[in-house]
Amino acid sequence: MRDALRRFLRDPFGTLARACHKLLIAPRRYAIGDDYDAARYWEDRFLRRGPSLRSVGDEGMTEAEIRAAYASQAGEIFGMLERAGVVLSRARLLEIGCGNGYYAELMRGRGLAHYRGFDITDAFFPMLRERFPGFDYVRGDITADRVAGEFDVVLMIDVVEHIVTEAKFMSALANVSATMAKGGVLALAPVAPRGRRSLFYVRFWTEEDVLRGLPDFQIVERSGRALLLRKT
Repeated sequence: MRDALRRFLRDPFGTLARACHKLLIAPRRYAIGDDYDAARYWEDRFLRRGPSLRSVGDEGMTEAEIRAAYASQAGEIFGMLERAGVVLSRARLLEIGCGNGYYAELMRGRGLAHYRGFDITDAFFPMLRERFPGFDYVRGDITADRVAGEFDVVLMIDVVEHIVTEAKFMSALANVSATMAKGGVLALAPVAPRGRRSLFYVRFWTEEDVLRGLPDFQIVERSGRALLLRKT
């Protein structure tokens, strides 16, 4: 509530415009019953916002605020991977929801060579292929499509909260499991303390929800909103 008030005081007209769009306009355009057209929504949003972090992060935050939040979360995730003994320079890594390449940049800086990015829209793929030669990018919907190949590490960051139905959530987790090597690790965020629906394109899932969808996984560590699991 305090953050919402601060945003409103900083930019009252922008806050009201975003609220009107998310509560009135966007649901009419994208909502389908209790679900929504995720491919169309994210394609439109990426094209509207461009490669800035506001395309993938909270649109009510400034670029600097999103960057700080992303840096904090990335620090938690890399810390968990390091403590789990993951050597990124030798890993086969899949990033689900690769967005504008924020994590690809960090991974490349850590010596990662075997990378596949998977996203529901290819709006940023030309830019990403130019920035990261040798990295592979594939368009698909993880709630419906399995990714070719086998991976030691999977990142699924800021994706699950945009899967809003139980059936699609469980299908997404099954597809993730199917592409992972035995002993591989999955970094997933956000994990919420309680499950709830918010807006037409947001639903928060709990640790219990995740484990129901990944019965062959064990929790390695939880840090903040991020969860690290290993396939047994």
